[in-house]
Amino acid sequence: MSNLKLTMLGGGSLYFEYAMAEIASTPELAGSEIVLYDIDDERLQLMRQVGQRIAEKTQSGISVRATLDRADALDGADFAVASIGVHGPGHRWHKADTDAMAELGIIMTTGDTVGPSGLSQALRIMPIFVDIAQDMEKYCPDAVLLNHSNPMSAICRAVNKYTSIPAIGYCHNVAGDTRYFAKVLEVPWQELDVTAAGPNHCVWMLDIRHKGKDVYPELCERLAAQEPPERHRFQQEVLDLFGLYCIGGDRHIVEFFPHARRATSTTDIHYGLKWRSDMIREGALAREISDEPQDVELKAAGKKDVWVPDEPTPEAMGQQIKSLAFGPDIVHYVNIPNNGAIPNVPDWAVVELKAKVGQNGATPVHVGELPPQVARWSVAHFYTHELVVEAAVEGSRQKALMALACDAMIRDFGEPRVVLDALIEAQDGRLDRFRAT
Repeated sequence: MSNLKLTMLGGGSLYFEYAMAEIASTPELAGSEIVLYDIDDERLQLMRQVGQRIAEKTQSGISVRATLDRADALDGADFAVASIGVHGPGHRWHKADTDAMAELGIIMTTGDTVGPSGLSQALRIMPIFVDIAQDMEKYCPDAVLLNHSNPMSAICRAVNKYTSIPAIGYCHNVAGDTRYFAKVLEVPWQELDVTAAGPNHCVWMLDIRHKGKDVYPELCERLAAQEPPERHRFQQEVLDLFGLYCIGGDRHIVEFFPHARRATSTTDIHYGLKWRSDMIREGALAREISDEPQDVELKAAGKKDVWVPDEPTPEAMGQQIKSLAFGPDIVHYVNIPNNGAIPNVPDWAVVELKAKVGQNGATPVHVGELPPQVARWSVAHFYTHELVVEAAVEGSRQKALMALACDAMIRDFGEPRVVLDALIEAQDGRLDRFRAT
């Protein structure tokens, strides 16, 4: 039986049903204590009830409790798993950004990593993460932070830069596109070995093999012979020009390039993409105003079965924690400092790439240099995020303006001040420290 203390930060997040179920389904973690921490007690208690039902269903011996006290949640923790958001109730704060930007002709399709909305989210969420990591230095200095929040690489970089707490970031996009490649190649996805590296949500596939055989040329031929499906249209355009596939899904990766500014209205976006504000209106806000009970409420009340995995999810939290705590090493895609894995990328840059995950933490697997056509975009992004990180932690308006000026979605140097001031107004006090004095 394990005696690990596993703290879930942003514990009311719906993600934690999956994380808790994977933990409860990992035999080596049986008997662990899961502590859910959030600032929203209503959501927190719902997830506590879901967690307790998972514990009962799996008979894993895990205990689940909830607390509004961060010191209590972190004290003596072995691992802290974060799924913290600053989108606001019904994603209203996020929608405020996308609406304000649309008025300036900037149509966001995701807005959680780059672009003006990504900057707004970063400026609001990174100080929270640094504050939490500083508390971890006090209450659980040997713990590891496992992050699922966006902007992924910027958050991990901020924690690494300003605290001693190791941060590992997790995203499912490489796993998702690997399944897409397997479908195109007509092979089981488990038989594919993909080597990819780059900024989170804009990761470059450098090699793909099936049972040791290079199948990149065959994949390119098959992709060229078909009509690109939805969410892969811009990816195909990038592949045709650069000769390398960019992983992340169209709605993410298009925002890393000037192409995101091609849209002239919110109803006519290239590549069949959708305006983020419409996605929020049809998703989070629609659920919030519905009279029907939400899925999590039904599960908490025992009126619907909780989820238990047949196989690990791409983030594989149970496997990750088991390997980090007890070994043996596993190879997994994570977001961690480069540390020489890619010679033409700074060592400090947080890169998404393969790593050995085990009792020594997450160690990047050597990749080699990024080809020049993709290094040009990737390295620029790492330096832009460095400005974002410093702006957020220092409260620096000037560095926030510099970060915008370096962003691919900004067309000219007259835009950064207008854009930043529009974000400040849209956020209704949440970005006031970046106002012009």
